[in-house]
Formats: sequence, structure tokens, C-alpha cells
Amino acid sequence: MRRPTLLFLAGLSIASLAATGKEEAKDAARRFGVALEAAQPSALRPLLPARGKVLLALQRLAQENGSFGAGQVEAVFRDSLTLVVVRSFEVIRIESDARTFAVAHGRATITDRQGRPSRVLLYLAFQPEDGVWVIREIKETLE
Repeated sequence: MRRPTLLFLAGLSIASLAATGKEEAKDAARRFGVALEAAQPSALRPLLPARGKVLLALQRLAQENGSFGAGQVEAVFRDSLTLVVVRSFEVIRIESDARTFAVAHGRATITDRQGRPSRVLLYLAFQPEDGVWVIREIKETLE
């Protein structure tokens, strides 16, 4: 009887770790949205990798495509958020194995460079780095 109980408890521990990792990824996606809504690109810094690049594929939120270092990503958003206003951001869905990857699907309501309101869907890919989720990719599509 002891063995099934230990296996059950081990299963619960693994499930709770997975849920925690998924919640941490969702929190990181929310913090991304808060930084955009507040027009504070410096708040993105903890979400960006210390090593490696971030792939950007943006048309409305920012007009950039390519791979950028953390400082460059911050500069891209610093420039774009002077012209684009993010009115709201919501996390729609999170996909994650809670250990090696997480993908957040979000929706932003913006006022674009021409002053037109629009909604964009954002795809944020996260990977763990030094115990925290960092953004590795930001893609945008129109809703």
C-alpha cells in the first residue's frame, strides 16, 4: 500500500510543478502586456534574455522583423510606443510543458501610427533562462 501512495504523491508533485511553471509563464505574458499598456519598455528588461536574441515579426505594434538583442528589443518598443498606444492587453491562452517552453497567445487593442484603433493578436514564445521565463519570439497578426 505504501508504494501506490508514494507514486500518487509523486504524480501530484509533478502536476503541481507543471501548473506552477505554466502560471509563471502566464504571469510573464501579463507583465509584457502591462509594460506595453504603461508605455514603459524598460519594464520589459526582466522578460528579455541575457544571452541570445529575440525574434520579432511585428507590423502594427512596431515595424520590425528580425533577430534582436535585449537592448535592441527595448529600443524598438521605446520608439514604437511613442507613436502607438496600447489600450489593453489580455492573455488568451497559454501552452506549455512548464519546463522547457511556453507559448502565450494574447490580444492587444491599440491605436496605431495613423490614429486608427485596431486589435492585434500576439504570439509570445518563452524559454527558461536562469530560472525565469524569458521571451524568445514576439509575432503579431491582425485579428
